Amino acid sequence: MKLRTIIKLVVTTVATGLALPVGAVDMDSFGGHSVTIKEKDFQKVLVVDGRELHTDEIITFDDIYAFNDTLVVVGSSSPGGNACDASPFVLSFPAKGAPRFDGPIDSCASVSHQVDGASFVFSTGNVPGHDTERWQWTAGGGITSLPSVAFKPDASTGWANLRERAFTHPSDAFKNGEIAESLKAVLGADFDHFQELMSGVGSGQFKGDDFVGSACRPHACLDEAGMIFLSSHDRRVYAAWKPDGKKIAVFPSPVKEWPDRVKTELKDWAKQWP
Repeated sequence: MKLRTIIKLVVTTVATGLALPVGAVDMDSFGGHSVTIKEKDFQKVLVVDGRELHTDEIITFDDIYAFNDTLVVVGSSSPGGNACDASPFVLSFPAKGAPRFDGPIDSCASVSHQVDGASFVFSTGNVPGHDTERWQWTAGGGITSLPSVAFKPDASTGWANLRERAFTHPSDAFKNGEIAESLKAVLGADFDHFQELMSGVGSGQFKGDDFVGSACRPHACLDEAGMIFLSSHDRRVYAAWKPDGKKIAVFPSPVKEWPDRVKTELKDWAKQWP
């Protein structure tokens, strides 16, 4: 579908929050405005009607919407590398007045958006140990911060959900209401710190009916890391924590009371620190 046809459909339907595909859209002309991304000093520059509105290493267009008389493009901007995810921005074209650029949102985490009436609500993910950050975009006010929402595990989930084999990362255990309570009972005062640590760089897998996962502090995996073992049949949790500059701590203690299969996993994981 040609861009001029898409614009005609938007103007004709005047649908609030109408999402349109942009994967193959040529953004050279949008609603009568010139929109280009050019190269300058080895970076991308977003140019609208001859004005340079934004510069970054990577600039992409993700979605097109229509809010009454305003056409809107949601895009992403990134300085490159893997330290942070791309941050969203909003480029809007009101029926009257010059195009407007809002953002990018100041967050290192992955940010998604959803339509809420005649606005967008942007939010970070539901990550254990981290508040969900939120922002709202409106045509009149641009991007404004909304109150953060504290992370809470799903109270409707429990050990039985482990049989779904849906866990892929150790942080998934902290999203499960009943398993999170088991971890809290074992970890005690160290729960909050350990929960945040286990939302870092990591992975997990099922071994039989049990789940084993490990994670570490981003960019410092040999400094601080953790491991969890979820024993499905007896519904028990085992955790190990390597604090920065200290020996491995185990929960519950002592480790000699752990089942042999759990001690084997601990031994393999601990080989990182000779």
